[in-house]
Amino acid sequence: MLEIRDLHVKFHNRDREAVAGIDLTIEDGEILGLVGESGSGKTVTAMSIAGLLPRKQCDYRGDIFLNGEDLLHADRKLLRKIHGKEIGVVFQDPMSAMDPLMKVGEQVAEVLRIHTDLDAAARRERAIRAMAQVELQEPEKLYDKYPHELSGGMQQRAMIASAIVIEPALLLLDEPTTALDVTIQAQILKLLKRLNQESGISMLFISHNLNVVRKLCARVAVMQKGKIVETGTTEQVFYHPEHPYTKHLIEAIPTRELARAMKAGGVK
Repeated sequence: MLEIRDLHVKFHNRDREAVAGIDLTIEDGEILGLVGESGSGKTVTAMSIAGLLPRKQCDYRGDIFLNGEDLLHADRKLLRKIHGKEIGVVFQDPMSAMDPLMKVGEQVAEVLRIHTDLDAAARRERAIRAMAQVELQEPEKLYDKYPHELSGGMQQRAMIASAIVIEPALLLLDEPTTALDVTIQAQILKLLKRLNQESGISMLFISHNLNVVRKLCARVAVMQKGKIVETGTTEQVFYHPEHPYTKHLIEAIPTRELARAMKAGGVK
């Protein structure tokens, strides 16, 4: 489905590579977690997949294929066609990602205006359906509201609706729950799991929090200083980590449940 081969990205104003030769795959219908501290290269990896790299500001090499289509070396015209239609993106802070002067429903429907021949009425109907799919209550009324009239959790659901309205093959989620409180965070994770199970959409879920990834993802890749240092099933990585950096991330989760899990799994 998605295959990354020997990806390197180095920004001209940095001494070291942001991404230093990673290999990564995501299978059809899989939710893969990409974990690491800030600055480890997670977001640059997602930008590379989504075609959002500022190409004049960096050097890059390697390969990224989505269902056989070359993404890394594609021209901007092809990337615009793929982005939104084949790849949906959800960012960390919906308040900064959404246009404050544009109605919520119109923002959900925008990708349909760009990538389909649907008329305005059909776009509205499909956007409302996507908003209902992400469990936004009374989506017909919310369609005509502005972002500031929605709570943070509702805004994030609207962003997810915008990303899935055209039914992309891959959803990139860059720290989508970090700005939300614990209760809303749990609701968003449950929503993402349901969308994956019902639609079969593949997801790359990026986070610095291994405990959050453990609740959602079947497989995890751990990233440190631009490199993938460990990959495995969530159970393997969480209960039987091999790399010292992975152990450090796990030990940083401040819960009694973690202490019991680490003891049971032999983590020291």
